Amino acid sequence: MVNAVAEKKATEVAIPNLSSLLEEEAGAGLENFTTEDMQIPFIRILQALSPQLNKQDSMYIQGAEQGDIFNTVSQQVYKSDQGVIVVPCFFEKKFLEFALRSSGGGFIRELSADDKDIGLTTREGAAEMLPSGNELVRTHQHVVMAMDPETNQGAPAILDMKKTQLKVSRRWNTVKNGIRLPSGNPMPLYGTAWSIKTVAESNDQGSWYNYKIDRVTEASKELETMMLEARTMYQSFRKGDIKTASAPAEEMQSGYLLQVTALFLWSEE
Repeated sequence: MVNAVAEKKATEVAIPNLSSLLEEEAGAGLENFTTEDMQIPFIRILQALSPQLNKQDSMYIQGAEQGDIFNTVSQQVYKSDQGVIVVPCFFEKKFLEFALRSSGGGFIRELSADDKDIGLTTREGAAEMLPSGNELVRTHQHVVMAMDPETNQGAPAILDMKKTQLKVSRRWNTVKNGIRLPSGNPMPLYGTAWSIKTVAESNDQGSWYNYKIDRVTEASKELETMMLEARTMYQSFRKGDIKTASAPAEEMQSGYLLQVTALFLWSEE
């Protein structure tokens, strides 16, 4: 009996504390991960045609509704009236070529800013047409640190805006550009925090949801941490260590993006 108790105690001592062990070996197994092996999630507004709202679609998310904000990697849904808090760190313009819906739709390629075809576009209604007969979709990509409401920790995400969302993006850029430090110098992009929610919009062609962006001025340790992380992200983007994708992988599939953004096609930028 004594031997059995002694053996039990020895076994208990031999089992390491998992929390301590994980801390001691933090990062183990991740040594070969590079930025090319990981995906920065996109933030999307769920619209009427979004597959996440279709119960018959494999991408369906229970409880998600029109106007909610959606993370394409974590699958996290932020309710439209609660939104998500972000700290911006980098901005980039994208010029994307898409096939027309009548031709099956789908992403074709990303054009460089100096591509001569951009200067040769023509208007067909609200669409900007390239010489190839495909549509040019101008996109604003805002790289941000997005706060998880459950942990109050930030994680990288891409908030990209196109079509009717461009007017919101331009207003946001204008406001950010006007914020000054006490010295009068421009505030770094990562020195501000913003609440991203959605509101319903409509015209004679239909209705959809768009972004509503307001500055967060209340300071907190969580936001300070996110700003420092956003600064590191900014430096990585400036050095070219990290690059943004044109769109999430699933949206590169034929017809997907044009189906989801069909609500925007009638509106001018």
